[in-house]
Amino acid sequence: MTKETPIVEVLITLQDALGGQYGDLSRPQLRLMMKLGHTDPTVSELAERLNISSSGVTQMLDKLASRRFITRYSPDKDQRVVRVSITDRGGDVLGLAIEQFEQRVLEMTKTFSDADKRTLTELLQRMTQEFAGRKRRTLS
Repeated sequence: MTKETPIVEVLITLQDALGGQYGDLSRPQLRLMMKLGHTDPTVSELAERLNISSSGVTQMLDKLASRRFITRYSPDKDQRVVRVSITDRGGDVLGLAIEQFEQRVLEMTKTFSDADKRTLTELLQRMTQEFAGRKRRTLS
C-alpha cells in the first residue's frame, strides 16, 4: 500500500463528506443528472463526462427512468443513438437535490472567510481546468 500525499487524503475525505443522499438522489445520480443539462446527451457522452463506463451509466439511467426522472429516446428513428433527457419530475427532484448539496457545502465552509471561499473556489477551478485540459490532450 502506498502512502497517500496530504492532498489525496483530503480529497478522499472530502468525497466521503459529500457522499450520501440528496433528497431522492444519491451523489452519483446527482452528478449524472447535473450533466444532462439542456443538451440531451447520448449515453456515451454521459459516460465520458462522468469518467465511467457506458454500462455504469446505463445502470444509473435504468434506476432514474424507473422513477420517471429521465427519459431515453432515439432521434430520427436511429436506434443506434440513444439520447437522455430530464423530465419535469426529474427537474424538480434535481432542484431540491442541488439545494441540499449547496447546504452541505455551506455547512462545511461556514467558518471560512469570504477570501478563503474565493481562494478555495479558484484552486478547485484550476484543478478541474487542468484535468479537462489533460483529458482533451489525451483524447487528441
